[in-house]
Amino acid sequence: MKISPRLLLLGVLTLLRFAPATAQDTKQPVLRILLPEPGAVYGKILPIQVEVENFTLSSDWSIPGQEQKNPVSGAGHLHYMLDNRTIAATATTALILEDLPTAEHTLVVTLANHDHTLLSVSQRVIFNVVAPTKGLTRHPVVGSMAGVVRPPRVIP
Repeated sequence: MKISPRLLLLGVLTLLRFAPATAQDTKQPVLRILLPEPGAVYGKILPIQVEVENFTLSSDWSIPGQEQKNPVSGAGHLHYMLDNRTIAATATTALILEDLPTAEHTLVVTLANHDHTLLSVSQRVIFNVVAPTKGLTRHPVVGSMAGVVRPPRVIP
């Protein structure tokens, strides 16, 4: 049986039109750390700001060991790690860390699924913290005192 070139072309075009989308056809998630800036020097209070594209941040995730709530492809939250220690798993893109020790620090932010499995989308930044030279100083953004030990806070 001989198939005409025209019929063959029509069949290929039909298959291509109805073929499922591939990873190349869909937009991949993008994550950027806006603050802290690489190599910058900060005081005892550190603002963190990230930006996410092509991924829906949602606080509706499961607790490890329990049934997953509302799993959605392309949605999840952020895992923040400072110096290889997890400091937050949240859907917020802005945090404030206080009372950081004087040293070079590494912040890693990674996209995570609802069940906390990490995606291969992450960013890393290295920055420095130095002690204030004139005692406690009021932070202009949050109005708190440097030197007060507090857990990471979410900026509304």
